[in-house]
Amino acid sequence: MKKTALAALLALSAAAASAAQPDGRWQILEAAGKPADGAFIEFDAAEHRLHASAGCNTLNAAYRVTKGRLKAQAAASTLKACEGDAMEHEAAIAQILERGAAYRIKGNTLTLTGRRGKVLLRAERESE
Repeated sequence: MKKTALAALLALSAAAASAAQPDGRWQILEAAGKPADGAFIEFDAAEHRLHASAGCNTLNAAYRVTKGRLKAQAAASTLKACEGDAMEHEAAIAQILERGAAYRIKGNTLTLTGRRGKVLLRAERESE
């Protein structure tokens, strides 16, 4: 009986963690396997809108969450030319969001993964 109750509790806990939708501002730690210093993504769960940047341009998009997957729709971006890796990081972030990815929130960490479980983007919730 105790094992069944514990298994049920763990299943509910896992379901609650995966059911939480991203909201607020997140510091992107890595995108497409590369560190993303200074990059962020901000979700407005009520409006289903997101904003992201790696320090140069800003990506704006509507997004949807369906069956544990997050996907940006019709993303728009400013088009400034920038030095360094910022443009490369922004292009990678935009591609990940537009293609869609499975997402998981565990504690203060948001992870987006590809179809084969490869980590595409990892971010940490910023404190308010």
